[in-house]
Amino acid sequence: MKSSESFLDLPAGPFRALTWGSGQETVLFLHGLTGVAEVWGPTVAHLATGRRYVALDQRGHGQSPRPSTGYGTGAFVRDTLAAIDRLGAPVHLVGHSMGARIAILVAVRHPAALRTVAIVDIGPEASKANIQATLAGVSARPETFASEAEALAFAFRNREPAPAAAAVFLARLEPAGTGQLRWRSSRGALEQTVRSHRGRGYWREWRSIRLPALFIHGGASNEVSVAVADRMRAANPSVRFERYASVGHNIPLIAPEQLAHSLGQFWAAP
Repeated sequence: MKSSESFLDLPAGPFRALTWGSGQETVLFLHGLTGVAEVWGPTVAHLATGRRYVALDQRGHGQSPRPSTGYGTGAFVRDTLAAIDRLGAPVHLVGHSMGARIAILVAVRHPAALRTVAIVDIGPEASKANIQATLAGVSARPETFASEAEALAFAFRNREPAPAAAAVFLARLEPAGTGQLRWRSSRGALEQTVRSHRGRGYWREWRSIRLPALFIHGGASNEVSVAVADRMRAANPSVRFERYASVGHNIPLIAPEQLAHSLGQFWAAP
């Protein structure tokens, strides 16, 4: 399936979306921190036809609005609900990392907007250590690159990326003049997002999920430990649970075929 680009006119501004396929059912994908809609392309490539698949650039990311403030979870939830309203509710909602946290909140607070929810490798716990580690990573990244080659060398270190992986990474950057590239997501937006989203816990919301839900855990994730994932499984046994052994946090790019298989089975379940 080939994607088409469009912009959804939402209250916060025009949000960029990629759409693949068509059908009576719509799947809405929400990426993680620093991501863009393109991160879902490898997964969609392995999904069955007959549905409409839509991935957003979330606020502060990609080519969607990048306000100077307004990065609490409530703003992301409102964006998602507005997108669902434009696309036509109910939808299947799939979120990874930061996007998965928003998916949890939408599922609990606005279940009528969803058919199902899939939560890919995020936990409901607050974590000062995660905030500090993520902010350190954001602060350490170069803000500009002299060329695509320099950007790819930073992203993939000493290995040659596959063309699809290189394209997904370069979609996170924009021209900065004289051949340079810079991040589409500003450091300030990312810092606000991390502090807000990881500054409190969401265990009450996790236990309150009642609509059909799938949680996928990367067994080698540096974001969700095995202990936390097992606690999540026990806290809400109604959520379908899958663990990908030896797979890290970035599941949509590391294991897209496996993810697509899990999603397809989940959506087909009675």
